[in-house]
Amino acid sequence: MNLKPFGPLRIILTCGSILGAMAQCEAADPVKIATRSKTETSIAASSQQEKYSFIMFWKKQDEATNAMWKNLQAGLADRSQLATPVAVNVNAPQEAAIVKRFGVSRAPMPLMLAVAPNGAVTASYAKVLDTTKIDNAFVTPTMTRCMLAMQHRKVVLLCVHGDDQTAPPAGVTEFKSIPCYQNTSEIVHMHVSDPAETKFLKELEIPRTSQTTTTVFMAPPGVLLGKYPTNVTKAHLISKLQAAGKGCGDKNCKHCRQ
Repeated sequence: MNLKPFGPLRIILTCGSILGAMAQCEAADPVKIATRSKTETSIAASSQQEKYSFIMFWKKQDEATNAMWKNLQAGLADRSQLATPVAVNVNAPQEAAIVKRFGVSRAPMPLMLAVAPNGAVTASYAKVLDTTKIDNAFVTPTMTRCMLAMQHRKVVLLCVHGDDQTAPPAGVTEFKSIPCYQNTSEIVHMHVSDPAETKFLKELEIPRTSQTTTTVFMAPPGVLLGKYPTNVTKAHLISKLQAAGKGCGDKNCKHCRQ
């Protein structure tokens, strides 16, 4: 099966441990809040304001680091309402938590990660930052939800609704109920009439005139497994997942052999 990376969801990260290593928001834990570094506090504040954080990780304050920081500030100068630039010295003890969170201790430096308000990494740039590509880091809300799920190593069943239906197709619900996929899959909803999702709909090649629910099946790190109509079955989803080598991993799983 010839699977290809799917548009902007294919996040090619410099350090593989970034995928699945990102921590969830720690706002509910007062102990962790008290021990946050200034950088973590800044990122958390941006998230609460629905702003992106553009984090530049660096080890040496050399020409490459200075150039990336300069380009980052210039690129975000007219986007202050959308994003906040942050510089992180990977060698600083107080930054150990955020370095571990994104798994970048051994990544080529400098490295810039664009982080959406929900914590999803939407873009990464190593060594050099091209300011003309900064716009690509800003994606739609539903795209960030799909990205975050896949960065936590989950398969995504994106239900794109073309009518007043808000429930997932029966086959999707049945797939999600399988024990071995309950914690490794996520159902995400989107409506074709949502103006904020215009960019994503174009990538998905789903017309705004659609009157039914289309299920877009995706797997880490951003592979499109297929797009299916409302009558998609649990068995079909399982077969596509296994054909892509993305199954639960147990060849004797009785649920996946149904």
